[in-house]
Amino acid sequence: MSALLFIALSLLSLVTLWALLVVILTIHEYGHLHMMSKLGIRADKVVVGSWPILKFKVRGLPVEVGALPLWGFVKSQGYESANSSRRAAIAAAGPLMSLVTGILFWMINDVHPIWLVGLLAKGSFVLFATNVIPLPPLDGWTVLEHFLQRHGFKVGTRTKTYLLGLGLASALIACYFV
Repeated sequence: MSALLFIALSLLSLVTLWALLVVILTIHEYGHLHMMSKLGIRADKVVVGSWPILKFKVRGLPVEVGALPLWGFVKSQGYESANSSRRAAIAAAGPLMSLVTGILFWMINDVHPIWLVGLLAKGSFVLFATNVIPLPPLDGWTVLEHFLQRHGFKVGTRTKTYLLGLGLASALIACYFV
């Protein structure tokens, strides 16, 4: 009987962790989506996590939720063709949303301590801190790249490729701490 209880509690823990990650990533991606909308850029799809297990539409926008919610993105052809200042604003909106919601969750948890809300706060802060790292493919890189371009610096494809590898490695290491 104790083995069955252990398995049930382990599954409940995994589902809870999965749901927490999906919630904080969805809020983060909503920040990008909201800024895109404000700038008149149409989103094509929202993806939260790898290996899709849920697919649905919200107001006609396809959304995929994956089994491994360690990253997410908003796919948009309009974003790709936007100028660097618009891309930087969109990139900054995700981490800003994570920071603001992290503060809100923290304040709620301070008044009414609930372990789940505390985890949402901590997860939001980790997501914020991770995404402002100025390495591709993270949001901090897009913002830094905009400022580099404004001051006459151009980062070559080869350098971006090296930085992308470093950025992916950093993101995977950060996921360990979430």
